[in-house]
Amino acid sequence: MLSLNKSIKMKKLLLPFFTLLVFAGLLSLYSCNTSSSTTLPGSWDKLGDFDGITRSGATGFVIGNYAYMGTGYNYDVPTRLTDFWRYDPQIDTWIQMASLPSAAAPRSNAVGFALNGKGYIGTGIGGSDINNPIPLGDFWEFDPSTGPKGSWRQVANFGKTATYDTALARFGALAFTAGGRSFVGGGYNNYSGLKDLWEYDQANNLWIQRPSIGGSKRQNAFVFVNSEGAKEYAYVGGGNDNGSYVTNFFRFDPTLLSDTTQNPWFELNGLTGKDKNGNAITQPRSRELACAWSIAGFGYLSCGSIGAPQSDTWQYTPPVVNSSGVITGGDTWIQYFSFSNNTPTIGYARDSGFGFAIGSYGYITTGKSGTRRLDDCWAFNPLGVEPDNK
Repeated sequence: MLSLNKSIKMKKLLLPFFTLLVFAGLLSLYSCNTSSSTTLPGSWDKLGDFDGITRSGATGFVIGNYAYMGTGYNYDVPTRLTDFWRYDPQIDTWIQMASLPSAAAPRSNAVGFALNGKGYIGTGIGGSDINNPIPLGDFWEFDPSTGPKGSWRQVANFGKTATYDTALARFGALAFTAGGRSFVGGGYNNYSGLKDLWEYDQANNLWIQRPSIGGSKRQNAFVFVNSEGAKEYAYVGGGNDNGSYVTNFFRFDPTLLSDTTQNPWFELNGLTGKDKNGNAITQPRSRELACAWSIAGFGYLSCGSIGAPQSDTWQYTPPVVNSSGVITGGDTWIQYFSFSNNTPTIGYARDSGFGFAIGSYGYITTGKSGTRRLDDCWAFNPLGVEPDNK
């Protein structure tokens, strides 16, 4: 397999050609699996392992050209974690940063997002009794500019508004930043699934309630934010609602929040594993605890759990919507190459991993496969690379 640096150079050269192939439906790029007859596009490069403790349920965010990841569940002890790390994809290196302060409970299944150069981590499962998780509602701000390790400070509890203060504690929520605005919602609070949505007002350190997430209540859902022209949309799907996998899939437009006559949530083709006519599999099945990211105007979904860990990977083409609100194109999925079929190094199918994108690549690290907690790291190239023997 080509090195990651060589793959990056090839990506830049082939990007216009690749885009034409996607829209024409003529994808025939090589995969990394040289011993298989698969023609699925894309490829995975095995990177150096994560330096910290193996874990599942970690969270984090991306600021600039660095990814930040921390917290999670250490199955071996077992215990929840507060450590925090920075990943530099240019040199494939992890550096330990300042851990969450002692006032912050160790946690897993929290959420993270970045806003205006700072990162935020909050909610999640806490408590010393592993079998009786306590939902958390506190939030913490990370400033990477304060010293070599960065620093943390506590900000408003999730749901704290100008008129009342409540934690709205939960775990398995989702978080995203779109159009320069950050949102947290959904999850589970030990009694019920949730679908409420809140925006963080960074300037005033408050939370503002927004129209609830479309469709079902959901915990452990996936979300990716996609740039389309001058706008950014968030796409939310999957998750679990009272033991059932949620199939509805929605696009969120933050610019519509100022228009009380329009719903910012727009329903798309559901994640049923079949097309709208019920024909053969043309899209991913719904799942929970998956990884998702966006590259060059396309969304990507990988791994997760459908009763068992998965490793399939899919590319999503955004919808084309006319002035009447009718989808006239796009809203389609293409299956991509899975790293569990990779050669010569095979990756574990997993859920509860940490996925993110920097530049032209997607990344997956940590997670769990059954009782196995993981620390391997993978880079996803949607273009694929030509095998060395070609």
